[in-house]
Parts: sequence; structure tokens; C-alpha cells
Amino acid sequence: MIQPVGGVSLRAAIRGALRTGGMMALVGFAYPALAEPSSACFADLNAANGAHQAELALPATQNLCIRSVHEGRAAVQLPAAQIPTAQPSTDQQTPAEAPAQPAQPASQAAQASDQPAAAETQPAASPSPAAPTGNRWGFLDAQGQLVIKPVFDNVGDFHFGAARAEQAGKWGYIDATGSWIIKPTFDQAENFTQSGLAVVTLDGKVQIIDRKGSQVGQPLDQLVDTATLSDGEPARLRLDYKTVLLAPDESRHVASDKMEILQPFGKNQLFIARGIEGYGIADQNLEWRLKPQFKNIQLDANNQHLALATSNDGITLIRDDGTPDTQKYLSVKAVTPTFWLAKATDGIKLLDNSSAVVASFDEEKANSLIYQGNYVLSTQGKESVEVYVPGKKAALNLPAGSVPLIQDTGNFLLTVKDGSPKVNAIISASGGMIGGAQNVAWLSQIADNDVINGNLWLKNEQGKVINIVDSSGKALISQKNNSALEGYRLEPLRGNAASDTTPIALIRPDSPSKTGAGFMRADGSLQIDSKWLDIQPAAAEVTADPKGDISQQFIVKTAQGTGIVDEQGKVRVPLTEDNISPFEQGYALDYLNGKLTAIDTSGKHFTLPDAFELESIGNGWFRFRETASEGALWGIYDVLTQKVISSPAYKSVDTYAGQQAAVQLPNGLWGLADESGKLVVDATYAKAERINPALWLLTDPLVADQPETSVLASVMGTDIKQRIAPTTGLDVTQFKDGRILATAAGGQSWLLSSQGNIELHEQQTQITAVGDWIKLSRQPQEGYLSTQGSWQIEPALATESSAFVKDRALRSSEQGTELIDNTGARVALMPAGQWHWPLASDMPVSYDAQDDVATTRYVDGTGKLALTVQGKASVISNGRAVLTRDDGQKVWIDAQGKVLPDVSYTDLGLPVNDLAFAKVENHYGFINAAGKFVIPPVFDAVSTFDSGVAIVSTGDTSMMLDTTGKPLARVDIECGIPVLYGAGSTRQWPVELPNTCTAPAAESKK
Repeated sequence: MIQPVGGVSLRAAIRGALRTGGMMALVGFAYPALAEPSSACFADLNAANGAHQAELALPATQNLCIRSVHEGRAAVQLPAAQIPTAQPSTDQQTPAEAPAQPAQPASQAAQASDQPAAAETQPAASPSPAAPTGNRWGFLDAQGQLVIKPVFDNVGDFHFGAARAEQAGKWGYIDATGSWIIKPTFDQAENFTQSGLAVVTLDGKVQIIDRKGSQVGQPLDQLVDTATLSDGEPARLRLDYKTVLLAPDESRHVASDKMEILQPFGKNQLFIARGIEGYGIADQNLEWRLKPQFKNIQLDANNQHLALATSNDGITLIRDDGTPDTQKYLSVKAVTPTFWLAKATDGIKLLDNSSAVVASFDEEKANSLIYQGNYVLSTQGKESVEVYVPGKKAALNLPAGSVPLIQDTGNFLLTVKDGSPKVNAIISASGGMIGGAQNVAWLSQIADNDVINGNLWLKNEQGKVINIVDSSGKALISQKNNSALEGYRLEPLRGNAASDTTPIALIRPDSPSKTGAGFMRADGSLQIDSKWLDIQPAAAEVTADPKGDISQQFIVKTAQGTGIVDEQGKVRVPLTEDNISPFEQGYALDYLNGKLTAIDTSGKHFTLPDAFELESIGNGWFRFRETASEGALWGIYDVLTQKVISSPAYKSVDTYAGQQAAVQLPNGLWGLADESGKLVVDATYAKAERINPALWLLTDPLVADQPETSVLASVMGTDIKQRIAPTTGLDVTQFKDGRILATAAGGQSWLLSSQGNIELHEQQTQITAVGDWIKLSRQPQEGYLSTQGSWQIEPALATESSAFVKDRALRSSEQGTELIDNTGARVALMPAGQWHWPLASDMPVSYDAQDDVATTRYVDGTGKLALTVQGKASVISNGRAVLTRDDGQKVWIDAQGKVLPDVSYTDLGLPVNDLAFAKVENHYGFINAAGKFVIPPVFDAVSTFDSGVAIVSTGDTSMMLDTTGKPLARVDIECGIPVLYGAGSTRQWPVELPNTCTAPAAESKK
């Protein structure tokens, strides 16, 4: 509603001027008028688009009810033909205002035929009042006449004699009369270009067509997502490709709906993805599980069970199955790996990982919460402290004053009370509690703790284990066990307990006088054998031994000898040896009767050479040193063949597997030796690292003054065939399924199978890991097409280019920007910087700051710097550009950079038809070459002139003006619909107004 205060409504003033005197009246009321709050017929562009418009010397606003004129035609949105009608109105007064009605699908779309697409249709009468069935698009000519009726669901502007138009969900092309040039058969269509080619999409496939609608050139790759064709000859074509994901089972999934996969999320192989409409959640088939509708979706680094989706309404939590919570929050953060704190309009909520509300707090209580591990403590209660445990609906209660013990206690919570160092409670992840309100004497002895394989080991100040608490909260050392363990010490086993009977600790005597040794099992039971003198793990490493699983076997010493038993105490290697060392790479060193031998896991003995030092390196190979001298070299001995593979010659010898081992010469360089000890890969590498049983990563040595980032590395198979040639910055990642991803600093990438075969390597495809999936992102291609649709200039790798202007174009790469001719040959190398060449500009332009000062540079067609000016200037056309000064005002400059006098406005264009738009006091008008207004600044939005006319808008009115300022056509929003008037306010469309548009309503807007 317009409410003039101390002035007149700008819209009412303009309408009055149109009725009473056209241009002269507009000049007459160019005094202060109130700004119009409604903007149904124009829109301000956002900052990014506004900046781009300024570079092109175009206005920062957009006309909506009548679009800008192109080739003598202006698209206009008007009511569709079938509208319930009232009696024709002869009253030319301004009718009642109502908001614009958005375009809606037609109830019956116009069909393609040999008749004009916009053939005039008589409006159908309706027996009862009804709302408009929707708006359609038509076109005005340069005289303001409706020459193409509004029968199209959507249209583009005219380009080179054709405009794209949509009917019944399909796109085609029409001529200036509205007749179909190409009938509507395409799913999508883009504008025709100067080359006579256009981009269309049919059945999901992108094509290049000519003016007959026939496909030209070679068919595009089926993975092409979008094709962008520019004006100029030859025509620049940019191809962007769909994302492809390879699943762990090697099946391929192609992203649809312009989907960009960002990162894995949750369970069931979901992904955070981005589409045209925003962020959403995609499933493993790359279909939208949750439609893109959010500004962003992020994961919290501390807890990734929920995703945080932001929108104008607040934050929505998305569960790890892809379903959204219905509650909107103002802020959300993960406070533990299992709990979230979320602020809503009605308070602060504690949420679990399913987004369920566990508790509600006021701000004071929320600010006093304590977080420790997986637990949340509320300490404000006078009687007790509430402890929120993952998976538990109700809080546990501890005595008032209880606070967490500030130590890493894994999934357990230990608390102390009132500043005392003594533990008063232990809570497990299952909610089991020891202590709390009950007094447990041994809790006060706790001085140290350690979490091993999910169990909490508790020690006193002397380091003695006083108890072990399992994941259910059960104390494993009972009073009976405590007595049985007197004189023994417990040593934890680092392997995972498979069952209640699996040993979790070894029982070893505290002193030589104490006999007996054995196990403590996962259920707390003890097995002590009085004949055993000591016990230790048989495996030197925690992981299972590659030559046989001995992770649950143990070396036992008795008075009769040493042997190996399993986890049940059953003898595996007779207890007859003098000494057995822990097993490494499937073998242990064994002493018997003063003789050193090697034994395997079955107890079989192997003779060893006489050497000072011996180490098992796998598959029967031992490396040995003959002396203890510093720098003594290693030799290689094979216990299986009982042969010396190599006499001492190596500084180091790595693990032997797959009949190969990496060996280092005294000069520090590495090579590969085979089962005979022969070097099958010469020792010329700084590193030789085993990727898997089938592949090696070989890194070249650095040379003098060479940066580490430029070092070369290669991938070689155990068959001594090169998989990846020496490449800078080569990095290797292995997936759970064994596949290997190799990436290089230059952007190249390779996918190899676990067997070492290259599955994928394309020069133009980037391969990245997305969880256990592989993401294939083919790099965009840019090249130039001839008028026949074939490549005139082939696409170049990793380049960006401009459209051709005056037989020249720009092509940029990491090496710089060059000026090329229409064969692709270099004409000149451009000065350093980021260069652009818009079609509207006579010369390329750069906006790189010089010495931190905003600067605009222009280069001529030979690549020579033609002009440099301080500040940001627009494209240069006909020897003139628009320069934005430091104060934001815009002025004209000539080809020498000289500012033209008497022209300074808040927005300014370049002259077209001898007139340029200019903005003053938030309103647009048009000035002449001298900078004087010839059409007064009274409009909210304007276009540049085309074919002698321009489009202007104020509020919910758009108009077509000629160069004298005379209105030729006008669209008003009346009774909820756009209404078209010609010169002199004669209504052109609709022929009759809806029956909801009554005469009293119209008169009320006088």
C-alpha cells in the first residue's frame, strides 16, 4: 500500500504523466518523489551479479514484467488466453493494485504445428468467477506492439533471429513472428550463437544442433553434464562432465541432477552432496535421499553421527540414515562423541546421536555442564550430580560435589568428590556403576589408570594392579582372586578378547622364589600352573604372525625347559628347549644345549650360520652380521634352503616377501633383490617402499638445491614392470578392499587393483577417495567449434579461454595467458595477470591490483599494453569505458584514460543510440553524450537501448520507451495479473479483464 507523506508516490506520478502528456510530463515531475516499496516488475541484482554488470557497463537492476529488448523483440509475461472475463472496461484510470501472480503450468499446452506457435486464441468465457489460470510469455516489437501472443511457458531472448521457447515441458525455437523454426522436442535448450549452433538436451544427452535442429559434429560423450557455447567464430565450447563414483564392488554410479559428491556420511553408504538448489544427501545409487534444499551441510569434527544442515529457518539435524529431524535449532555443537547441545527458541537441549532430546536446560544450567569423554555432568543440583550416559534415557545420580577425574579414561568415567584426589565412582559405557552412593574401599587406592582392549586397569601408587573393570562395569578382581594373586603381577595382553575364556592378562611371579604362572581370562577367572616358572607372549608384535597365528600362543618356562602353549595351556612346542625368543616373521631363535637354531611355529629346527647378529626378515630369510664392529654390513641367509643368499654387503635389508626384498647399499641408495640375491632393480633410489605384495613405490634421490616438492617417484610391480613413470609429488593411498589410489602434484591420478594392474588413468580425470568409494571428476574441456560443429581448435588440457572477438581470443594455463588466432596459434604472450575478454569489449581487460592499488589494464589485438588506469573500469567500447572512482561515483574515460568532464553518477552505462543510462539519488534515467539527462531519473530499473527502445520499471510497472522518452508500451499489475497497455494507455492484453477485476476496484486507484 502506498502512503504518500509530504510528497507524491513516484509510481502514481509516473502513471499520471503517462496519461497526461508522456515525455514532457515526465520532465515536469522530476522533483523529489517517494520511493515505492513494491518491486514486482524489477529486482536488484545481488552483489556478485552487480559487480559483473559493472564490468560490462550494465545496470545493477533487472526488469521483470518486460524484459530487455534483443534484436527488436522484448519478452513480456502476460495472462494466458483462457481467463474468465468480465465486460470490457473503457475506463482508462489506473486500476486496483495487487501482487503479481507467478507463472503456472498451462492446463493445456500449445502443440507444435506448422501454424505460428503464438497464433492468437480468443479468450474463453467462464460461467463463474475464477482465479487466473496463470501467465505466459510473448513478445513485443520495437513499436510496443504485442506481435507474439503469450502462449509460451518460458522463453529466452532473441539471438541471431531465433528465441528458445517452451511449451508443454519441451523446448524449441521460434522466429520473430512466433512461428516454430524448430519444433519443441528438447528437454532443455540454450540460445543460438553467432556460429549458427546451439546446445540442447534430449533424453538426458547433451547435443550441438544447427538451425535445422540437426545434430552436428561428433556426438558428445554421454558423461557430458553441461555444454556452454559462446558467440564469436569459431565458437568457444566448454564441456563439464558428470561425477562418477566407483563403489567398493567396482560398480559405477553416475551422479545426476548436476550432483557434486562432497564427502561420505553416516551408514548405508550415504554422501553429502551439492546440487543446483543447494546441499542434500545422496544415496549409494547417487539418487537424492534428501533433496538439495540447504545452504550448507557440514559435519562436526568431534562427532559425525549427525550432519548440520543450515537454511534460513535455522539448523536441521540429519541422522546418519539420511532422515532429517523436524526440529529447527538456532545453534548446534557436538559436546562429546555421543552428545550434542542445541539451542532452540524454547531453551537448550541435550541430544543424543539420533537427535533425540535427552534433557532440557535453561541457559545458566547449560553453561555449567561438564563434559568428560562420552559423558555429560550437570553439577547444579543441591542433592546430587546428574550424569548422562550414552544410550540411557535417565541420568545416573552421584553424590553432590562429584566431578570428573581429568584423565583419559576411554569409555569410562571416574569421579572424585569435594576436591579429594580419591576416586568415589566409576561408570562404564553400559551404565554400570561402582561406588557412588555405596562405599567401595579399593576405589580410594586408585592412583593411576589405563584402558587396554576396552578394560579399565586400575593401579595404586606403587604401580600394582588393584582391579580391572570390564566394559559392563564389572570388577574382575574379586576378593578371592585378590588372595590368589598374592605374590604375582598382572601384565596386560594387547590382543582383543574373542570370548570370556580368552586371556586378557598374564600372571607372572613377582620374584624368582615364587612359583607358578598363568592367565587371567576375560570373565575374571584365573588359570595358574604351579609348574610354570614364567610366561610371555610368543609373538614379538601384537598383530598375528604372518607364518601362523601365534597371537594367542605363549612361551612358557619350566624347570625342565622352555616351550610354547596355546591360550588354553595346551603344549604346542614341547617344553624341552633351553630358551626361545619371541617370534618375528614366522621364526624364533632357539637355544638348546648351547646351540643356536631357528624354529618355526610348529617347532621345527633350522640350522643358522655362525654370526654375531641374526634377525628374521620373513619367509625363511634371516639377515646377519658377522661382527660387532660399527657399520658392519648385513648378509642374507635362507634357512629353508640352508644357503647364504648374499654375503655381508648391505647397509640394510628390508622384509622379504613375494620373492623380493628392498636392500640398501653402503652409499645409502636402495634397490630390489630377488630370491637369488640378484639385484633386479638397480640401487639408485632414495627410498624403496612396499605398497602391497604386488607393488613398490620407488623415490628418486634429491639433487643439489632441489626442493622436496619436486622429487620424482614411480610405481613398479613385483614383475619389474613400471606401472607409473617417474612423476613429481606422487602419493599413494590404499583402500580397505586393496585398491590403490595414486595422485601426483600435477593433478594426474591412477587407480590400481590390489594385484597392481592400472584400472583407471585418464589425463583429464581427477581420481579422489570419498570414504571407501572412488570419485572420478573429469576436468572441463574448452575448445572451439567450426560452423559445422567439428573442432576447429582442439581442447587443450588445463586451460581456460575466452570467446573470439575480432579474430582473437585469450587462452590461459598455469604458464600464463596468450593471445591466439582462429587456428589456435599464439599471436602474443599477454602481460602477467588474470585477463578477460568479454564480447562487448574492444580489448582484453585485467583487474589485477598494482602495488595494492585497484588498477584496470587493457591490451590491444597484438598483445601490447594499451592503457592502464587506477580504479576499476568497465569494458571499453567505441573508445569509451566507465570508471568507478574511490568514492563510488562513476565517470566516463576515453581511450587514453582521460576522464570526460561533467559526467559523474552512482551508476552509469556506455552510450547506445547516443543515450546512456545514469543513476542519481537512487533512480535511473538516460543522458546524452554531454552527460545531460534527456530522459529524467525517475525509474527503479532500466535496460540499455536496443533497436531504438529501452525498458524501464518502477514498482509494479514496466515500460518501453523510445529515444525521446515517449512510452510505447506499459505493463501494470492490476487485479493480480499483468496488463499490457500501448501508447496512450490503450489496453492491448488481455482483451478482457477477469471478472474479479471490478470497476470500483479500478476506480479506487485513481
